[in-house]
Amino acid sequence: MATRDPFEEPFCRPEDLGLAIPESDHAVSVCLPRWRDVIGYEEGDPEVLDTFECGYPRFVPHPYVAELFLAAQEEFAKNAKKPESALVFPSLAAAWRCADYVKSRTGASCRLESYGWGNLTVVLLDESAYDTAWKYWQHSGEITSSRLAEAALGDAPLDPAEIAAGEEATRVLRDRIATLYRGTSAQDVFLFSSGMGAISAVHRVLTTLRPGMPTVQVEFPYLDSFKLQEQFGGGVVDLTVTESGGTAELETHFASGGGAAAVFTEVPSNPLLRTADLPGIATILRREGVPFIIDDTVATPVNVEPLRFADAATSSLTKLFSGVGDVAAGSVVLNPASPFYGALKEVLPSEEGASPLFGPDAIVLERNSRHFAERVEATNENALELVEWLKTRPEVASLWHPSLICREAYEAAMRPSGGFGGLLSIELHGGEAAAAAFYDTLELSKGPSLGTNFSLVSPYTLLAHYQELEWAAERGAPRNLIRVWVGLEDPEELESRFTAALTTVPPGTGKNA
Repeated sequence: MATRDPFEEPFCRPEDLGLAIPESDHAVSVCLPRWRDVIGYEEGDPEVLDTFECGYPRFVPHPYVAELFLAAQEEFAKNAKKPESALVFPSLAAAWRCADYVKSRTGASCRLESYGWGNLTVVLLDESAYDTAWKYWQHSGEITSSRLAEAALGDAPLDPAEIAAGEEATRVLRDRIATLYRGTSAQDVFLFSSGMGAISAVHRVLTTLRPGMPTVQVEFPYLDSFKLQEQFGGGVVDLTVTESGGTAELETHFASGGGAAAVFTEVPSNPLLRTADLPGIATILRREGVPFIIDDTVATPVNVEPLRFADAATSSLTKLFSGVGDVAAGSVVLNPASPFYGALKEVLPSEEGASPLFGPDAIVLERNSRHFAERVEATNENALELVEWLKTRPEVASLWHPSLICREAYEAAMRPSGGFGGLLSIELHGGEAAAAAFYDTLELSKGPSLGTNFSLVSPYTLLAHYQELEWAAERGAPRNLIRVWVGLEDPEELESRFTAALTTVPPGTGKNA
C-alpha cells in the first residue's frame, strides 16, 4: 500500500488532526491542522490528544515507547498501595540522572530496574512525580527511540547481521559528518539519540569541569536549549536579547566578576533567525578561557562553518540531515584546534554511551542523509525566493530570515558556497484572527519540527512557549508568529498556496490600511 505523499497531499485538512507526519511508524511530527488544535494540544484537550498517532518524541511518548513504559510498569511496579509509573531510559546513567532530577525537585525517591534488554533501565516512581520525570526526558534528550522500544518489545536479540549493519551505518555517518566540518575526523564526531541529547552531553561535561558556574545563552534559542541550561548545572545567564550581538553584554558580565562554564548560541537562532557576533564572542571567550558551543541545526554545516569560532558544534540530525522525518538523532563535533578538545574528547565517549544512536536508527539515518548537501542547496534557493515574494505582500507585518536579520553576522560564519537556509518566520497584520485564518487555510503540512524534505508550518510561539507567552514576546517572539520550514516544493507552487491562504486574512489589515 502506497504511503501518503506530503508533496501532493500535505497533512493540513481538519480530518488530518493527529495523523503522523510523515505516514510512518516512526514519524517525529504530528498534524495540527487548525489554530484551535494547537491551543487544544497545549491545554491538554482530550479531543485533540486522543487523535494523536504520535508526536515529537521528546514531547509526546511514541506509541512504541508508551507501550514499553506500560510493559515495564506491569513487570516491575509491585506496590499496589502506592501506584508507580515507569519510564524506560536507554542506559543506567540516564536513568540515574532522571532519578536525581526527580528527587531534587519533588523529594520523591525512584527505584531503578534493568529492563532486561540491552542497557534499557526502568525508572519507577510515584505517579505524582511522573510529570517531573517526563520533563527530564524532554529537556535532556536522553530518550529511548521508537525503534529501540519496538525491538525491546519484541523481546528477541537483534540479528547479528543487523548489528553489523548498524555498526557500519554508524561508521559511515561519522565519516560523512566529519567531511562537513573542515579539519575534523570521524573520531571527533559523537552521535546521540536526539539533538537535545547531544546538547545536554556537552553541557554536562562542561558544567562538571566548572562546577557551580552558570552557562550563558546568547540570543533567543530553541526552547529546550534554554530550559536545559536553566535547570541543570549552575543555571543560565540570560543574554537572549542583545543590542551588540552579545559582545558588549559578555564584556559587562565578565567585567563585573561573572564567570561561565560555557557560552551557547545558535546560527541562526530558532525561530527569530538572528545570529550573534560570533567572531567578537570567540575573541572574548578565548581571552577568558571559556568554551564556546554553537548549534548549527537550522543553517546546517553545508551553509556555515561554526568551528571557525566554536570549540564544539551541536546539531539535531532529526531535521534536514535526515529530511524524511522518521528518525531522531543528534551530533557533537569537536574542534581539534580547541584548547578544550582533550577534556571533551576524554569524556564524550561515555556520554555517547549513555544516550547512543541505536543501530537500526543509524541505518535509516545513513540512508536518508545520502543527498544532504543537495537538499540543503535546494531549500536555500526555495526559501530565498519565497522570502523575496513575501517582502512584497501587504499582509505581512514582520518577516524573519537570515538574509534579512543580522545578515552581516550570519555571513561571518557562512561558507563561500553557502546559503541562508530554509527556515523563516512571519507575523501577519490583523493579530490572532488573521494568523488563525491564514494558518487554517494554508495547504502545507502543519506540525512541530523542521527540516523535512516537504514544507512544514507551525504557530511556533504557541507550541513552544504557551505557558510563557509574555516572556517570549519580550524576547521578540510574538504570540502570533508562524514558523515556516521551506521544503523541496516548486517555489511557484509554494507562492500559489501562500496566495490562497493570504486571501483569508481579514480585510483592512494590510500595511496601507
